[in-house]
Amino acid sequence: MKRERLVIPVVLIALALGFSACQKDNSNSSNPGKSTLGIKLQALNKSYSLPVASTGLKSASIVTTSIVWDTARMVVSNVKFEAELKSMISHHDSIEIAYKWSGPQEINLFDPTITLGNFTLQPGFYDQIELKVEGSKQDAGVKPVFYLHGVYNKDARTALPVRVVVKENVMFKTEKDSVDITAADPIFTSIIQVYLDKLMADVQVSALDNAKLTDGIMVISADNNPELYQIIVRNLIRDHHCEHNKGHGNGEGH
Repeated sequence: MKRERLVIPVVLIALALGFSACQKDNSNSSNPGKSTLGIKLQALNKSYSLPVASTGLKSASIVTTSIVWDTARMVVSNVKFEAELKSMISHHDSIEIAYKWSGPQEINLFDPTITLGNFTLQPGFYDQIELKVEGSKQDAGVKPVFYLHGVYNKDARTALPVRVVVKENVMFKTEKDSVDITAADPIFTSIIQVYLDKLMADVQVSALDNAKLTDGIMVISADNNPELYQIIVRNLIRDHHCEHNKGHGNGEGH
């Protein structure tokens, strides 16, 4: 007698959740044993020496040329979370999960307390997690989609204010493999980290020294110092690093 094989198909779950900029989701309280996922976007390395190598490594710490950023902002239109959760029934199958947070919201990238969205996340082993961040010039309106302000220390005696103004659409992503979430993890936070020193990779000090000034300010935009602008935007839309933290979290959902 021939026995029939039981074939378990891959389960596809697609959840598209839209959140207003200040809406909170307390779904974790009504879903015991599950985790609440929050997403953060942070800028790191406010100050660094120049030049920055293309590998992202910093220059020697004792130099006279450096940049110090005091402002970093981005208008975030949406954040997409996609992941593959290994099936508990079959090791060959997986569950595809997709969430979407919708803004827009202007984020202070130096504020570690801002969390975008609260999504209910099933415990299990996530073989791959991908996060995509999009900023739309339509949502930004008259504001830049991405903005930096700081000081360029040309030498020990010369300091120039510098601005990076991006008014075009911005999109970048980050990926993380092999993430295990248990029922004991009430809060799970994905932190997308934008290293500001890496934005200046391949920018030559001579190019900064020769940059045109506007009212004494080094403005780097599509219309001002476009060669520098293109390098920085190219670095901005590359993949960025992501950290996944478990615990009780330190921020509120906005």
